[in-house]
Amino acid sequence: MNKNISVDPYDDIPSGLTRRGAHRAPKRARSTFVKFAWAALATGFLVTAGVGGLVVVSDTVSLKDLSSLFAGATATPTPTAVPTAAATVDPALLVNVLNATSSPGLATTVGESLVAAGWNVGNGTNASETVANTVVYYGDPSLEGAARGILATLGTGTIELTDAYIQSSAQLTVVLGADYLAPETAVPTPAAT
Repeated sequence: MNKNISVDPYDDIPSGLTRRGAHRAPKRARSTFVKFAWAALATGFLVTAGVGGLVVVSDTVSLKDLSSLFAGATATPTPTAVPTAAATVDPALLVNVLNATSSPGLATTVGESLVAAGWNVGNGTNASETVANTVVYYGDPSLEGAARGILATLGTGTIELTDAYIQSSAQLTVVLGADYLAPETAVPTPAAT
């Protein structure tokens, strides 16, 4: 074996150098945090871009909605009065009365009071289910005044334009709900003997 080893400049390593291998740099303390921060930033950007793209594609939010967020305070529009028809009584119109309460005979009682007020009452029957509120249904906008006239006669309820009762022969349908209080009927007192 050759005991004479020639020394070259690569054999001279400084004594304070602790690294091993020629191509490895010392590990920095903050390198893991920086990688995580960049990954979080990229993820946040991609998620924001994806959600924004979906909103634009699905057209759920318009640019007008977005501009109102940054516009600041705007004046509140003042409500305008909705024109309503005057309450009328039209004896030419046929009215059906449905009792949607648990009180038996209420449709007949209310039908009789409507006839006394000048209305032409057709059927007075029980409804298939009970409801909470009394509603007068009408199928043509020109009948709004007549529907309001029935409300004035009943003293309670609301009106609603619908075609749900259009197959019946009546132009107006009254559905008596649990909120309807029948007028007190006079109970004859027994004669004193």
